[in-house]
Amino acid sequence: MQSIIDAISEDSFGEKRISFFKNNKLIESWMQNNNAQSKISEIHLAKIVQIVKPIKRVFYELFNGSQVSARYKLEPPKIGDLEIITILAEQRDGKPAHAQRGFFLKSKYAIILNEENFVGISKKIINENDREKLINLAIKTNLKNAGAIIRSLADGIPEDELERDFLEVVTIWKRLKERISLIKPTIIFEGHDLQKQAEYSFPNIKIIQDKCSFEFNKRNGLGQLLEAYNSIFNIKNGGTLYFENTKALTAIDIDSSKRDLDKGGLNKLAEDGLSLSLDLIRLRNSSGLIAIDMPRLSKYEFNERYEQIKLWSEDLSRNTRILGGTKGGVFEIICNHERACLDDTENGVSKFIATEALKQLSISKINNSNLYVSEHLNNIINSSLKKELKGIKEKISTAKILIDKSIDDDNFYL
Repeated sequence: MQSIIDAISEDSFGEKRISFFKNNKLIESWMQNNNAQSKISEIHLAKIVQIVKPIKRVFYELFNGSQVSARYKLEPPKIGDLEIITILAEQRDGKPAHAQRGFFLKSKYAIILNEENFVGISKKIINENDREKLINLAIKTNLKNAGAIIRSLADGIPEDELERDFLEVVTIWKRLKERISLIKPTIIFEGHDLQKQAEYSFPNIKIIQDKCSFEFNKRNGLGQLLEAYNSIFNIKNGGTLYFENTKALTAIDIDSSKRDLDKGGLNKLAEDGLSLSLDLIRLRNSSGLIAIDMPRLSKYEFNERYEQIKLWSEDLSRNTRILGGTKGGVFEIICNHERACLDDTENGVSKFIATEALKQLSISKINNSNLYVSEHLNNIINSSLKKELKGIKEKISTAKILIDKSIDDDNFYL
């Protein structure tokens, strides 16, 4: 898995965020609204309210009245029944959050399924002696009694570290079992916080706590994130990349008409363009069907690009399938949806910028600070960030927000 140097963690202004950097390059950013109706890794006892057989999807009502959906494989469950489900993906595009049927309690090195007297080991752990040691440790720590799968991340980890991890998640499981009720919808597990989720996906990361995006913006996090949400990008050797989201798919076109043949030729352009495409997919949390249209390639060059995508997909914390491609250079991949993109909701990018503007105002050390924003951002602050603005004015009574009609919609300055 890719070596991620820093993870910048922050909880402020009604939002939790953790951003992953490598050599000050922003690799990925997870955001979670504190008022979200459901969060990734929550476990619920939920009521089945609707079955849609053509797409094999079941809809549930949670204890708070919100709905989530999950897929079923063979026979559909019955409407009105209660089932245990685990939240896997956030709400996006007005669609409910996505869940998986069953109990999935994750730690760094294991996932408890609540199926007693069962232990499975990732197929990626192939050494038979290592597999036997893991089974014995699962028995010793009662992980087997809980019913669990040992993750591939456990391969090569010292036994004492694995034992601590297994005991910790088993302790949580024992506590949760006492909360399971078969009477009405209830939340069984409130979920891991965003930092824990990050540690479980990337066990070796270094967590840095942040306040008002100070550490984030030392690395130009805001600039890098906003740049990723453009639609046109320059490739290193003169080509152009076009990134477009539609309801059906994400379409990425690598245009070679302005390539510079002195910088590696067509194959180098395809390599650089694909690398940029994959970086954008990860940073934007793009999901669903993604089609990448590249210049025509030879069979050998095509196979090189296929391996490039394969290696990239192995670095991700979410599942990705490579559907294949053509000699013409079109690759199709499917990324599982987990975290919503900034542009999945109305004013998503603009609200993020407005929040960052208020953070900068809140830590300004200049008396009588004025925050200049576009009219568009001012409207968002007054409609969605009133509480945050009030808190700033209580601490800095002289702080003012003024409209500058000469700047772009998503822009501000102090």
